[in-house]
Amino acid sequence: MSEKTTAVINLRLKAKTLAVISEYTMSANSINSISEFLLHAGTEYQVFDMGRRLTPLDSQQFLDIENGSAYAPYPRQQHAWFGIVFWNKRASNQHYIWFIKLPLDEQGLVVSATRNHFLEIIVDALGQSVADDSEKAQTLPDNPYSFVPGQSLLAQFNAFVKHKLKQPLSKDAQKVEAYIKAPQLVDWQQISMQSVADFVHGLKSHEHYDAIVSAFCTNKALYSDVFLNTFLEMSENISLPEQIETFAIERLQNSGDVSLSALRALSSDVFSKRINTQLVALLRQEVSSRLDILSVIAARHFEQMDEVLLEAFLEQAAKVDEKEGHNGALFSGFFSDLVQIPKLRRQVLTLLHSSTHSQSLTKAFDQLFAQARK
Repeated sequence: MSEKTTAVINLRLKAKTLAVISEYTMSANSINSISEFLLHAGTEYQVFDMGRRLTPLDSQQFLDIENGSAYAPYPRQQHAWFGIVFWNKRASNQHYIWFIKLPLDEQGLVVSATRNHFLEIIVDALGQSVADDSEKAQTLPDNPYSFVPGQSLLAQFNAFVKHKLKQPLSKDAQKVEAYIKAPQLVDWQQISMQSVADFVHGLKSHEHYDAIVSAFCTNKALYSDVFLNTFLEMSENISLPEQIETFAIERLQNSGDVSLSALRALSSDVFSKRINTQLVALLRQEVSSRLDILSVIAARHFEQMDEVLLEAFLEQAAKVDEKEGHNGALFSGFFSDLVQIPKLRRQVLTLLHSSTHSQSLTKAFDQLFAQARK
């Protein structure tokens, strides 16, 4: 399968801002938020949270988050991660993108000084007149707040944005449908990751949805493993049809190994007892004592973390930390990551102060307290 990701809506890290923004004079002192900058620039925009799931944020919600008056809902690695798509209908049909990450304080609120620093950088880069279409103004300088999404996330983001903004999906998505219906007749190696992402994100609204799901379940044994892994990975930000969710659960553990693509595909934005039960069972097996498995569970399955799953996860993280000689650093990293999620914070802190831990978890918490006192 081709690994080339086709950014159909031409999202760019280094936004060609001046082609979009109307004539307006700005200074770092007159702009107090990213939202204000985009509004004063005459653009329409949509913000997407990219921390743990791809989630659209309304403009007021994003303003509250960047101003530090609301918690970042899906923080990861002590940062809030955003994809900001903006455009100006009067100037062009072109869409542009900034991928930015803003540091969070211990409570999970955006550090306002870093947001202000980012604003200073972009205003200084654009100069006083953003109508001056110069090479310097077209490209934002390197800065500590921009990030480059991995190929998988970028493909999903492109598809997700096109779907939300009602942009046409790529014509290559038709190749995916053709392969699902007749895998013997279509060369899967001609199917790109982006086309799979486009197809998956448009599946629920497809006029032949039921027939496609039925064909998938009928022909699944005929598909290339590469295609299946890509299909499942591209599905991690959507709700799976029940039949395909069942397939992902069946594929989760095969021949004693764990399929990371199936684990990612089972990510859900709501609590599911079915998925929760699978994760608890997985974490109680030795096979889950791998950093990549724990990382996917922490990043993608926080919605499933009731008391039982949370304790099972931290228990396994403590064992891996001790086994690999991380001296508490790995466990501390997972703990710090989970405690910043607003809906998990109280639950994590309650577990921290519980007196019914296993020996390995008690030791890990003791190391955590010791590190905090230093």
